Order: sequence, then structure tokens, then C-alpha cells
Amino acid sequence: MSSAAQKEISQIGGGQVGLSNFYLPEALTGTAKDIDGLFGMIVWIALVMFILVEALLVIFLIRYKRKHPDKHGKAIDGNTKAEVIWTLIPALILVFIGIYSTSMVYTIQEPPENVYEIKVTGMKWAWEFEYPNGAKSFNDLRIPEGENVLFKIYSKDVIHSFWIPEFRIKQDAVPGRETRFWVNADQLSGGENKYEKRVICAEYCGNQHSLMLADLQIMPAKEFTAWVDAELTRPKTDAQYVVQANGCTSCHTIDGGKSAGPTWKGLFGKKQIVNGQEVTVDEKYLEEAIVQPDAKTPEGYSTGMMPAFQMEPEAIKNVVEYIKSLQ
Repeated sequence: MSSAAQKEISQIGGGQVGLSNFYLPEALTGTAKDIDGLFGMIVWIALVMFILVEALLVIFLIRYKRKHPDKHGKAIDGNTKAEVIWTLIPALILVFIGIYSTSMVYTIQEPPENVYEIKVTGMKWAWEFEYPNGAKSFNDLRIPEGENVLFKIYSKDVIHSFWIPEFRIKQDAVPGRETRFWVNADQLSGGENKYEKRVICAEYCGNQHSLMLADLQIMPAKEFTAWVDAELTRPKTDAQYVVQANGCTSCHTIDGGKSAGPTWKGLFGKKQIVNGQEVTVDEKYLEEAIVQPDAKTPEGYSTGMMPAFQMEPEAIKNVVEYIKSLQ
């Protein structure tokens, strides 16, 4: 493995990884560390059994190889003692693993009474996070360190799967249902504790599934409280927030792909046929398309598909500038 590849692996999740933890991402919760311990135990048991079986196979091949063409080995069909041994040993191992992991399963499924609830909503193709005071963020999950956090998970459209590798838990987001899991992020020592694009959709949900990523940041409790209070009152006019909050990318791709509406990639400056006439997509056209989408529907697309959005002028301007940047 090259040094560059080793460096890349060591930086996954913002923490150190290596052979000692089977190159898994950094474990950020006590539950994640317990799961790693279970995983490691199973790997070592399987490794020992593999080596034992292969070693016995080689020994028997050498020691009991046929030395005379007319000589046959002793048949052991119906040997009750051998069958009991090779059945009982795996059964005892499975029972041991089952007992060891049962308490862990209950711990994951039953949240403690004192939890901080965050509503998680998956949609094509973004994550919305709503905090108890009503503040919302898109593709930016922040949680307080050292506190019990319960994620209540929903979906606006199709099945998604809410997965944070550093927590070792993922849960489906199913339309019409609430699913959940809880975590308690460890007290961290300094640093930004920010993990870029570590909130992942683990269920294929459409042609932009791979772009359904969010950042995770674990903050000291006081800083988190200040952030979530400020987020409630912050004007939400930046392009990323407006685009995600209104689900624009559900119908408009940003990579040139086909969807229900025209792709935004290369759209600005493009000439389109509208009502039999050639029209150039400029700032004025885009602004009108946001507030009156059926006024100049381009050829090849249907009217009535897009709602008329009422936005602040600054929000519209920022979205137009964003579309202009997608060349």
C-alpha cells in the first residue's frame, strides 16, 4: 500500500485507524466501541477456527496419506462421539456470542429517559435536521458532546437509510413511519470535531443517491446551545439552505442528469424554446421561473409540475447566482 493510501485511510472520519481496529472508522460513542469489541471477538474466533481446521487438514493429509493402493482408511460414518464434538463446539460458541451481545442490543434499542431529541428527515437528496427549539439545518448535523441524543427518523418520499459510520448504527427512514436510535458522543479532547460528509444514505434512493451526504459536528454543550439558538433566528437566504429547504434538487439535477425539470448544470446562458420562440436563460428568466414557473415553461417539460415559490429577494438572487455557477 502506498504512503498516500495509508494517509488517506488514517484520516477517514477524522480519527486514526489501523490494523488495531481492523481499519474501521473512529468510534465516537461507547456503543460503537462495544460493537467494535464484538466484531473483533468474532473475527478472532473465526480466525482461530480457520487456522485450526486448515492445520488439521494439512496434518491429516500428510500423516494419513495412502501408502498402499489396496489399503483403505477406517470409516467413521456414524461416529457419535465425533458428531457430538463438531456440533457442540460451534453451538457453544454461538450461544456465548448471543449472550454477550444481548445486553448490547437492548442498550441500543432502549433510549434512556433523559435524551435530547433531534428530528431527522430524509428527502431526495438531502438530510433535514430539526432541533427541539424549532431550528432547522440541512446537511449539517450538530450534536452536543457527552449528552444522550435521540434521533427520530422520517422520510418525505422514498426509503432512505440514516447512517453515521462513526456511530456504527444505521436506521431506515421509511415514509409514514418513525424509526429511531440514540447515541451519546464521547467527551472529545479539543479540535473542531467536525466530520465532513459522514452522514450517509445507505439505501439506494435515486440517481443522486451518492450525493445525499451531510456533515457531522460534535460540539461542547455551551457552544451547541448558542449555535442552535442563533440558528433559529438566522435569516435563511443562503442558496444551499433555500435549495434544500424547498426540495429543488428533487426535480433539478446539478450534474447534467435528466429529471423532471431542466438540469441546472450549464442552464445559465442556454437558449431554450418557449412557446415556439427562442429564449436565453438569464437572471430575469430564472427569477421569473422561481416565482411563476408556468409563465415560460421550456419545450419538453410540462406545466403545473413546479409550485410557485414565495421567497425573499435576497434568497432568489442567491439561488440564481448558484445556478449561474453550475457551468
